[in-house]
This record gives sequence, C-alpha cells and structure tokens, in this order.
Amino acid sequence: MVLRDKLLERRGLGLIHPWFAFIYLVMALILTMCSVNPVLIFLSLFASSLYEIHLQGWMKYIRYIPWLILIIIITTIGNMLISHNGMHVLFLVNDNRITVEAGMYGAVFGLMFAAAFLWCDIMQRMITGEKLTFMFGSFAPSLGLVISMTLHYIPMLRRRMNIVHNAQAGMGRNVRKGLFKRARQWGKEFSIVISWTLENAIDTSQTMTAMGYGVGRRSSYSNYRIKTSDVIFLIIIVGLMVPSFIVTVFSGYKVYYYPTFGMMGDIYEMLILSIFYLAYMLVPVLASRILGWNSK
Repeated sequence: MVLRDKLLERRGLGLIHPWFAFIYLVMALILTMCSVNPVLIFLSLFASSLYEIHLQGWMKYIRYIPWLILIIIITTIGNMLISHNGMHVLFLVNDNRITVEAGMYGAVFGLMFAAAFLWCDIMQRMITGEKLTFMFGSFAPSLGLVISMTLHYIPMLRRRMNIVHNAQAGMGRNVRKGLFKRARQWGKEFSIVISWTLENAIDTSQTMTAMGYGVGRRSSYSNYRIKTSDVIFLIIIVGLMVPSFIVTVFSGYKVYYYPTFGMMGDIYEMLILSIFYLAYMLVPVLASRILGWNSK
C-alpha cells in the first residue's frame, strides 16, 4: 500500500512543482464548491472521476461509488426534510411538504460534495507530507506540519484498521451476524487502532524533541525546482482558470431551484465558458495522455 502511494506520487500532478499542483487542485475545489449549476458540478465530478481512474484504475474507483451514492442520498433526503419550498409537492409528512425542488437542490449539493471528496482524495495523494513541509516550512512550519500529519493520519488509520480487522479475523473474532455484535466488534477494533495511534504519536513527539525540533530555526533541503514544463503548466491553468472562474461566479447564466427549477441566460455563453471549465478540470488527464505524465 505504501509503495503504491509512492508510485502514485510520481504520476500526473505528482511530477509538477508542488506549488503549481497545489494551486491547481485548490482552484478546482473552489470552482466545484462555488457553483450550484448542475452542469458545472457534473463536469467537475466527471473530470475528478476520470483522474481517479487514471491514477488508481477502475477497481479502486468502484470502491468509492457506494460512498458517493450514499453522500448524494443523504443530502437529497436531508434537504427534502429540512426545506419545504417548491411548487411540486410529492407528499406530506406531519403537514410538511416534501417537494421535488428540494430533492433536486439536495441532489445537486450531494453531487458537489461527491466531486469535492474526489478532488480532496486526489490532493491527498498528489500533495504529500514532504511537499507540504517544503511549501509551508519556510514561513509557516507549524501549519505545514499540522496539515501534513492530518493528511498522513487518514490513510494510515485506514491501513491500520484493515490490519487490526484481519488480525481479529485470524483469531476467530470476525463477527458477521448480528448488528449489535458487529457494532461491538467494530468498536473494539476501532479502540485498538486509536490506542495504537496514540502510542505512535507519543513516540513521534519524543523523537522530534530528541532531534531538536522547535528549538530554533533549522535549515532544510529540497530538490524541487521550477522547470520549463512547470511554467507551461502554470500558463495553461491560468489561461483556463479565468474563464472558468467567470462562468462559476460572474456568469449571467443563472440557475434557480425555487419556487421551481429553471435556468436563464445566454445558452451560447454558457456553452463556451463550460468548455473552458471542462478543459481546466481535465488538464491532468489530458496532459497525462498527451505528454506521458507517467514517470520522470
């Protein structure tokens, strides 16, 4: 698992200068979260899904699909129960209207969160702890360390959960029947993982103290240099970012969900700007295919 993650770092955005890759991913996340236009959100979800498949393959991506569907279902049902606006009523629950428009709005937000989840997963794989330390170490070392450790602990906890679960199954404690028994076994495994992680955190803290971390200003070395390909990448994403930001924030093409769903504005303007938006989101995939971003 660790070796696979290391190999993923050497593909796609992992070959670009950390600052430029970070800027691209942050803007992709911002563009995704700043729009309620279902077309743009779908394009973002489509592009992030393609890049996940390019990085990890179909089988790994398929494991995400149930979670993405769950996110969409939760936001759809949740918004239908909270918001009762809209003209098309499906049914009543305790005299509260459950409307089609509320369901559509919740579904769009679910698609937005699903796309944001995939972009965050891509960022977690491409912007490693080493790169975060390089980017923030000179002017905000504590912030860089906190972000780096946070991104490190998420996959680490996942791996340790699998290790503990397999160990428990090998000891004959793999409970598969009974909801409460399974929940109790899961709680036991989770407690073991947390204890393991806390012990590791103490060891890490003591090691850092012994190495003099935080005593004074320390020098550091990095082999990240801005190359010609990095400059070309930056020019491309800036050129695509401006119209993408315009279509997301300032476009005259508006989408409204209440009292009924509708779109208004110049469809040709929306089409042209959406092409720039999709091109921006697909930059890593297109560059990987055209330029062969698979290895240095």
